[in-house]
Amino acid sequence: MARKSRKNAQAVAEVSTAEMTVFNTAIYVRLSVENSGKDDDGDSIENQIAICKSYVEERPYLKLHGIFQDNGAKGTNFDRPEFNRLMDLLRAGKINCIVVKDLSRFGRDYIETGNYLEKIFPFLGVRFIAITDNFDSFNTDGTEESLMIPLKNMINELYAKDISRKIITSFRARQERGEFLPAFVPYGYIKSKTEAYQLEIDEEVADNVRLIFRLKAEGLTHGEICRQLNEMGATTPAMRKVQLGLWKAEKYKRTVWYGRTLIDILKNPYYTGCLPYGRMPKSLYEGVKVHRAPREEWRIIPNHHEAIIDQETFDKVQKMFDENSELYKQKLAESKDDRDKIVNLFDRRIYCGDCGKRMRFVKRQVRNGTRSNYYCCAGFLDSGERTCTRHGMNSIELEDAVFAAIRQQLSLATNIEALLAQLKGSSGERNLQEQFQTEINSISMRLKKVATKREKLYESYVEHILDEQEYLFAKKEYDEEYARISAELEEARHKKRHFDQAFQSENKWLKTIHLVQGAEEMTPQLVKAVVKAVRVYENKRIEVEFNYEEQRQYLLELAEALADINDEGRCG
Repeated sequence: MARKSRKNAQAVAEVSTAEMTVFNTAIYVRLSVENSGKDDDGDSIENQIAICKSYVEERPYLKLHGIFQDNGAKGTNFDRPEFNRLMDLLRAGKINCIVVKDLSRFGRDYIETGNYLEKIFPFLGVRFIAITDNFDSFNTDGTEESLMIPLKNMINELYAKDISRKIITSFRARQERGEFLPAFVPYGYIKSKTEAYQLEIDEEVADNVRLIFRLKAEGLTHGEICRQLNEMGATTPAMRKVQLGLWKAEKYKRTVWYGRTLIDILKNPYYTGCLPYGRMPKSLYEGVKVHRAPREEWRIIPNHHEAIIDQETFDKVQKMFDENSELYKQKLAESKDDRDKIVNLFDRRIYCGDCGKRMRFVKRQVRNGTRSNYYCCAGFLDSGERTCTRHGMNSIELEDAVFAAIRQQLSLATNIEALLAQLKGSSGERNLQEQFQTEINSISMRLKKVATKREKLYESYVEHILDEQEYLFAKKEYDEEYARISAELEEARHKKRHFDQAFQSENKWLKTIHLVQGAEEMTPQLVKAVVKAVRVYENKRIEVEFNYEEQRQYLLELAEALADINDEGRCG
């Protein structure tokens, strides 16, 4: 029998009866924007992971499921990519324990943090452990230690706001002195290698900027400017970032000019030698969320660097934008009544079947005064290099075709319901019911046997019959088998649920498709409920993908299986 070290023996001795359950554990680590990559007083991502992994490895009742890390995420904001992914797994029941280095790594908003610890996690049955704060939700019972947690959360939030005030005050002072530059300087400039916080003209592409402003001032449209630049093979902003080593992705080497790129350049005051700031203000301690400030609220440092465009040309272009904006608003106001009558039924649901891009809804005025609206592929309409052909479909023709496809689904649903009603209570239904339940019972027994073996394995470890290495090796085998059988059980239960829903009229596809019954025309509500996507091909062939396709397919297979069983019964 292998001997146990004092450390392992101590860890085993700490295990209480409540801890005999094995917890699928997630390690969560976070580093704020302010600390990311800087002196972090031991709170680096690597250090947090090391502390948490060591803690988990010393406790056999914690099984590491995964590590979730948000690098550069604010503690006062819980909308973080990895945290959101972790919460999805918690809700799905795949994880039931979270380990963090300390409470401040989890969050600094004391109200939101308290909400998770006191309401959300207990509701989900999730165990929460903060190592250095000595907090384990399994041990909170109203003691003095547990009552300190809300106070610690409040202190964490006050600390975050104090840091925010110091950083923002310092940064605003630097902004007023011109001691800052954006992470990526505007196209046509590069950061000076000799002088801090200064820009130099990038002569490789500066002429492209001058050409863009000149062509715009001459009255050319954005599409015409893009085509001219693409025909010249002019380097795009994304391509230039790759050339300068700022971006690495290969896809940016093959970009083309688009209208949105031109607008970003033509409206940027950097090109007149000014340094603008305050365009995207935010302040935690003042309660100001990040937002795009209107141009009149921007602050400008004039004559900060050498200009590429003279002020007169820049002002002329801005005036053109303003005039076009006013003209556009005027036309919108004049056509409001007509536009209110026009509905894009397939908004965000219609795609080109050839290139995959969305189809654009185009409102067109014809000679007789009536509108003839149509859908056209965005791959053709987009400025710059066209990635698809000029094809589309008249909106009325498309609506009729989709409506016919939906009516066909209604007819299919009616036939399936009639068959199910006929077979309800028959030997076919009973046979399938028994098959589903027998399969679930069989898999459940296999799962229970594995769970029993795993529990006995842990007992052998506690009683020193197995050493740690032997225990972990065998546990891994049982865990994998348990996960595999659990997936089988979930699949069997999934089929059983579908089966029950079919005979209880709870199938979502059936419920949804009945909304068509009695409908004489397409409406936005009908499309939203029934249609998932419409694809239009160059030859005007269309494909309609319906919502709840899985449920529809299951009903078809079920009806077929029931019919076969009934036929066999009659033959017997």
